[in-house]
Amino acid sequence: MKKAICSMLAFLLAASMLAGCGGAKNAALKYDDQIKEDNGFNENLFYRNDLETAIADPAVIYIDDESSTEYGYYYMFGTSDANSFSAWRSKTLEHWEDVSATKGFPAFYAPDDCFAMSTFWAPEVIYDDGLDKYFLFFSGQSRYTEEWGVMLGVAEADEPYGPYVMTTRDGHDATTPLFDRDKVMEVIGETGQGEVTELFTCIDPHPYIAPDGQKYLYFVRDRAGAEQKTHIWGVKMNTWTDPDYSSLTRLTRTGYYTVDDTSDENIASYEGTGNAINEGPYIYESRQADGSYRYYLTLSINGWEDKTYSVIQAVGDSPLGPFTKLKEEDGGILIGTDGQSWDHISGPGHHSFIRVGEELFVLYHEHRDRMNGKSQRAAAIDRVSLTHNSKGEEVLYANGPTWSLQPRPEVHAEYKNIAGEAEVSSSGGENAEALTDKMLSLYSYIDYVKEYTADKTTTITLTFADYREVTGLMIYNSKFYDRAFIDVKRIEFDCRSADGKFDGTAYIDNLAFNWDFYRNEYADAMRPGGSAVAIFTPMQVKEIRITIELPETRPEDLQLIDENGYIVKQSLVAVSEIAVLGK
Repeated sequence: MKKAICSMLAFLLAASMLAGCGGAKNAALKYDDQIKEDNGFNENLFYRNDLETAIADPAVIYIDDESSTEYGYYYMFGTSDANSFSAWRSKTLEHWEDVSATKGFPAFYAPDDCFAMSTFWAPEVIYDDGLDKYFLFFSGQSRYTEEWGVMLGVAEADEPYGPYVMTTRDGHDATTPLFDRDKVMEVIGETGQGEVTELFTCIDPHPYIAPDGQKYLYFVRDRAGAEQKTHIWGVKMNTWTDPDYSSLTRLTRTGYYTVDDTSDENIASYEGTGNAINEGPYIYESRQADGSYRYYLTLSINGWEDKTYSVIQAVGDSPLGPFTKLKEEDGGILIGTDGQSWDHISGPGHHSFIRVGEELFVLYHEHRDRMNGKSQRAAAIDRVSLTHNSKGEEVLYANGPTWSLQPRPEVHAEYKNIAGEAEVSSSGGENAEALTDKMLSLYSYIDYVKEYTADKTTTITLTFADYREVTGLMIYNSKFYDRAFIDVKRIEFDCRSADGKFDGTAYIDNLAFNWDFYRNEYADAMRPGGSAVAIFTPMQVKEIRITIELPETRPEDLQLIDENGYIVKQSLVAVSEIAVLGK
């Protein structure tokens, strides 16, 4: 199955000599299918979520200050130690360096007089341009109560790596948590937004600056009241250390789509009323055509130890809502495990977003024990798009969680996916437009992200307006086991040499799909996001023709078996996406 890359120049020379003598202008293309015994891959073209960096609750920022020594780095923070936080950095969102270890000091270490003494969780950093300071928000177990309780704190630094020291702004010092418990309970009592309790415990702070410049802080009121539920709240901030308590707003009710309705019709199907967790909030805004903004409150459900720990999305028209969680079929689950049908992903959650050039990525953690969960967590990334669901509503859609080869972020790669720049046509199939929409078909309950399907052997054609330098091709398989192609029957590239002396067709026959890696433990499912890959010496390409076969029979170990144990003939073949790695 392995193909060694050979010189494209040699192929072009040989082919041109044949052409000059009146011979055929077709030649077999030498390529690498990236199927390797050690599961290695070409890191110049691809990334893969191999869970290298052990960190939970990851939050990321980009250093865009050209005067900073850290310009061009992404900085990541997360839960990693009992009473301190480290900082990691990367130029490309890959292979994170522990900066704290390199510099010899943590990003933040709790002083002896800190209001919190342990259980330091979920740090998040924001840069304030007006103050030229980085602010780190965190949660930690309070030393001022005999009961279990966690409070929020804030520290500041001149550099993203720290050291962060407890801020003294607005009368705060190390001994003072961010919120005044009495003022919070006064507002809750007056507004009836929740239960007034002796203990106010909160976790997972998320600072946010709205398009109009207003500062906000989102957080979790943890295990609140008699029901011990966990909800998302938001508040305007006069400064990063001075909450506007009058704006304190409850944004979610655990187990329900909206805050105020507790009827059976309002029970969130993916939570249920027994679910006690809404945590890890993050806000993303999208500017609409009329100049207004649509706000996405994204949060985690089901508890971090659970395999089905997931990120969901709620939508609203203002930073403090009201927000409505989307139903499952409308895109409610942004990052999940498709119930428990996937054996390669466990516990994807507690996330943040980062803009990378023109692309949007989500950073989240997963369990390193992919099958069973409840294990050490590590960071992963995937692409996110804005699309429209079946109701016509604009929603976020994530190409993840993945454990498969994906094109590297475009601004950090020599070659990017240019398939969307080609004219796409096909013979006899449906939904050809889905092949280049840059959205992978992942979830069984989502119908608005389509796959290309055909009921017979079909050819997909991608035609560029002019010749383009191309070095690789990715053909993504179906999310459905019974629609998956076995291999790619034939690929033809209409190409030419750089000097214009050759103009002909290079071809690949029977491009392999890595079934050993992408087949799920469950026979009726795939590990979605897997593709048949071919990389080769760069060549100038005008048109690509891809022939996918509807197999008459499947190999013995890939047979379709019905509930009665009989072999079933495959009736459809599908392709989720095509990526052309070019310039």
